[in-house]
Amino acid sequence: MSAEPASLVGCVVGGHYKVNALIGQGAMGEVYAADGKSGEDVALKVLHEKAAEDPDLVARFQREAEIASRIQSPYVAAVLGAGKDRNGRLWIAFERLHGEGLDERVRREGYLSFAEVAPIVHDTLRGLEAAHAAGIIHRDIKPANLFVEKRDLSSPRASEYEHDERTRILDFGVSKLRGRGRKDSSLTAFDATLGSFAYMAPEQVRGSARADARADLYALGAVTFRMLTGRLPFEGSSALNLIALKLDREAPSLAAITGDTWPAALERMLAQMMARDRDGRFASALDAWHDVCKVMGDLPRRSSPRSQPSESADDEAHETVGATVSATYTDAGPSRRR
Repeated sequence: MSAEPASLVGCVVGGHYKVNALIGQGAMGEVYAADGKSGEDVALKVLHEKAAEDPDLVARFQREAEIASRIQSPYVAAVLGAGKDRNGRLWIAFERLHGEGLDERVRREGYLSFAEVAPIVHDTLRGLEAAHAAGIIHRDIKPANLFVEKRDLSSPRASEYEHDERTRILDFGVSKLRGRGRKDSSLTAFDATLGSFAYMAPEQVRGSARADARADLYALGAVTFRMLTGRLPFEGSSALNLIALKLDREAPSLAAITGDTWPAALERMLAQMMARDRDGRFASALDAWHDVCKVMGDLPRRSSPRSQPSESADDEAHETVGATVSATYTDAGPSRRR
């Protein structure tokens, strides 16, 4: 690792964010652990000096701060501030979350039980509901952009119905704000090369400008499929092969991939979330997911060991070139996982 990314450690950015440590870096910038004005934990995202020379990347970075700050939801990582420091560095301050990325979890575990999947999907649907109500389409829902936060429920103010984990949506860098029209057209064209084909809706593969709220639901359906089976709905030998499959076929059923029998309610739910024609998808899927959870609650508990994920389920193999960096659920699943 070069010395340059760690050069901000010990510095004060934006007038009041004291940088403590480098915690991540990508093609566009670094993320630092920092202390806020009142000592709160902050994740400080700073754009690389090299990336700052590209007007499209600068516009994308600034748009992430602008758009994410419009969403007020406990299921979306909150933006605390953004700006440019006296050295010209662009930065965004987010609340710092403690836990792990969903991509880390599924890579480690292979697949998850329905009891583990249910609250993750519920929380993501709540976060998407808030984003869509604010006129924002995320356009890059995938495990790497969902963070499973560990929560301290020891406080007397914590409700007995709260879970010790909560899923938060991250990274609105390639999101779309409805109503921007031509003002946002050049940036949308730039963003057409970003995101992950593995989770992308067929219409979005044809061009990011086509994506609406139903594209986010398609992507979440693909994430859910991946969590439950350890496999992606479509797995191609190349990005072009994967695109051809998405454009030509409906998503497979859980049974077709695993060889097991799954509850019809769950199969119908995922089929509608990942319908090839977006007019066949839900406008909002939260109530339908609650109904599925009620059905799944009647199934026995799982006792068999976890399987290992197949090599073809490696999400990184399908990353697009140019990318940067309430209910009680029982532990239930299909027959091979009880």
